Amino acid sequence: MNLFLKLFLVSLSLTQPCEAWAPTSVESSSASSAGTKDGLSRRNFMATSVAGAVLAGTSLTVQPAPAAAATTGLDLVQPNTLNGKVVVITGASTGLGLESAKALAKGGATVVLTARSEKKGATATDVVKQYLQAEGVQNDKLYTVLLDLDDLANVKSFPARFEKALGEGTKIDVLMNNAGVMAIPDRQITKDGYERTFQSNHLGHFALTAKLTPYLKSDARIINVSSLAYQMAGKGLDLDNLNGEKEYSQWGSYGQSKLENILFTQELQRRADAEGISLTATSLHPGAVNTDLARNMMGGEKVWYEKKERGPTNAMENILQATINKTLLTPEQGAATQVYLAATNDAEEKGKFYSDLKPQKLPAFATDEQMAKALWEQSEQLSGVKFSLKGN
Repeated sequence: MNLFLKLFLVSLSLTQPCEAWAPTSVESSSASSAGTKDGLSRRNFMATSVAGAVLAGTSLTVQPAPAAAATTGLDLVQPNTLNGKVVVITGASTGLGLESAKALAKGGATVVLTARSEKKGATATDVVKQYLQAEGVQNDKLYTVLLDLDDLANVKSFPARFEKALGEGTKIDVLMNNAGVMAIPDRQITKDGYERTFQSNHLGHFALTAKLTPYLKSDARIINVSSLAYQMAGKGLDLDNLNGEKEYSQWGSYGQSKLENILFTQELQRRADAEGISLTATSLHPGAVNTDLARNMMGGEKVWYEKKERGPTNAMENILQATINKTLLTPEQGAATQVYLAATNDAEEKGKFYSDLKPQKLPAFATDEQMAKALWEQSEQLSGVKFSLKGN
């Protein structure tokens, strides 16, 4: 394999922790450092991926985790093992979120699939129902509740929609913060005035978790889907550049957001422990997974799916596709760790970062307690949501 292909595949290995989706309302900022408003050509797409690989450094390689490669989320759950559990999954309309929904529904859990539109939610629910039917499993406890992480007003009103769908007094056993975006070429600003990667991947989930705290069972599990791409923030979190206002790069912003997921998880666990609350917060890297998350680098959802449906059109693209298919995990395999954290009793280490079904050691900059506390306080200020665990 030549160097170009290796670099391309390394860039893909950073990716795929969650579903991606096109925004309903964003503005392009002049602070863009890459990309165009009209989308990227195939050549530019590959060049952008290589740039991401170079930024990532040599520590990130395409080596699918052995256990994850042999295990799927569906393998980890048996029918009727999750009866009575209530699970909320953000970004559940495709990719890892959808595969997680299938696995947890198989176990008998009540599964809430969040999506940005009724159409996407209904399609995802149909996919889950078809899977359950093929497995001979009865579970009609599937709900779609709309959620737009790029709109904080929408996030703050989610609990009301949740309660309307499932009934007053319903408590959540598992909140899987799975949705997100990756490597947006130009700096996009949400309607709330924040850089989109920061809001989609961290701030929106911070606010959502805070607003859902009264609905969580005391021993609930909070699962934040991160990525090894946190290593791209190797100098640590830059609190003065959360919005990319000083400097924006698509991979730098993505890496920082994944570090934020990890620091948020750790601070949430520390605060829960201090309050004597038995909830478990974890973060994870799903592995190098072949999902649709890279669609933002291709000019958005429409361009991505057109090219995906058309398939490879020349020899180079055929080689790339074959290599990707051979090297990357499937979404079913990639969902294994987050399903494991949601469904099994084996994941006892609270506040940890998991990969390949096991807790992993993190470098000092990814375990910085002062930085995690500062991020929490900044997130409260920016989101306008006071995050209190008292009374849970």
